[in-house]
Amino acid sequence: MNAYKGKITFDKEQCVLCQTCAFVCPAGAINITCVEPQKSYDFIIWHNTCTVCGNCTYFCPTGAITLSNTLAEATPQSEKYTSITANIVEYGECPNCHEPMINVPLTMLKRSFKTISEPITSLFKLCPKCRRDHTFERRVL
Repeated sequence: MNAYKGKITFDKEQCVLCQTCAFVCPAGAINITCVEPQKSYDFIIWHNTCTVCGNCTYFCPTGAITLSNTLAEATPQSEKYTSITANIVEYGECPNCHEPMINVPLTMLKRSFKTISEPITSLFKLCPKCRRDHTFERRVL
């Protein structure tokens, strides 16, 4: 009989590269390395090292990492040494100044604001500097 353990899944569209998951992982199973500064990062979960403690899912601010409890999504114990989750997380571009930036996922906005409107979503498509400038112009001038 094969033993199964849960599986950590990763959604790169939700990731903001805060690296909290790698910091809180007691097993060191999550590795985030820079491929090209302010362009892209390798995001790797080593399932052979993962203890399925759930720290990464608990502390992830955007829900980019989830833990599956279903047998259909679990990794068989016999494959645990060859099973990894690998993605490239890429920076977006500010539509105003064209500087590289991490996009703010909608799930994070929903956790931060009671209601999500078009002005809020368009504001968070800007980089932090352009967002500050835009907000300052609206409030002061």
